[in-house]
Order: sequence, then structure tokens, then C-alpha cells
Amino acid sequence: MMPHMNGNAISVWIAELGIWPLVVVLVPNLMFRKYGQAAGKKRMASLLQAIAVFVITTAAAFVVERELTDIYLYGTVAVVAVVLFLYRGKVFPYRLTCAECETKLDFRTIYFMDDNLCVDCRRKKDAAEEEQSASVEELESQDDAEEEQSDE
Repeated sequence: MMPHMNGNAISVWIAELGIWPLVVVLVPNLMFRKYGQAAGKKRMASLLQAIAVFVITTAAAFVVERELTDIYLYGTVAVVAVVLFLYRGKVFPYRLTCAECETKLDFRTIYFMDDNLCVDCRRKKDAAEEEQSASVEELESQDDAEEEQSDE
């Protein structure tokens, strides 16, 4: 499809890409399943980004179909940008440095892990959680033992 003289070259270019921009955004989303609940927020962010891409590509196709100008596409992009800005915490939850010690994070942690912790800080956190869990289980077993003694 060739751009018309009405100034829709960008819309034509985006429309010709078809669904590929959406596929490019969604394919990494399949990898989030590997990380389970540890990547829930970032998986949702990926889906919200895919919705934004879908809205923009759909607007481009609409502009081309109706032979409108790119101004309508720009308006759509502006609205999407404002919405993304308002919800930036949910749409862009990525950090480049550790939330605890400010160490640079690797790509896997930046893109997939919700806690934004480096390997060392994650180990410390996991160890503290295990210790707390063990103490809770110990207290519960003591309570059960005391109940059994009082029942006798």
C-alpha cells in the first residue's frame, strides 16, 4: 500500500507491519510462566504494553482504511502516552539497580523478577523468610503440644 498525498505515510508503514509489533511484545510474555508468582507484576506490565501496541497499530490501520491523515494516529499515540504515564508504576516496573543495595541488576532480574533484588540480597531475603517460617512452625508445634497436654 502506498502512502497517499493526504499525509498518512507513518500510518501506512505501521499498518503494513500487521500484527508483528504485537507478536514481538507478547512472545517474551510466554517466558514469564517459567518464573511463576515471582514475575506476576512484570507479566501484567508486559500485557499492558501489548495493549498499548495493539491500540496504536489498530489506530494506524483505521487511518489507512479511512484514508485519514496521520494526525489521527498522533492523537491516538498522545492518548496512549498519557495513559501510560498515569499508570507508569504498573506499566514500567523495571529497575536497573537492586532495591536494597543499588548494585546493577542482570537482564533476567530487570525484566522478569518483581522483587528487583540482586542475587546476594535475594539470598539474604530468602534465608530470613525461611528462618521466620521455621520459627512460626516451631511455635505452632509447641502450641499443639501444649494443647495435647491440657487435653490429657
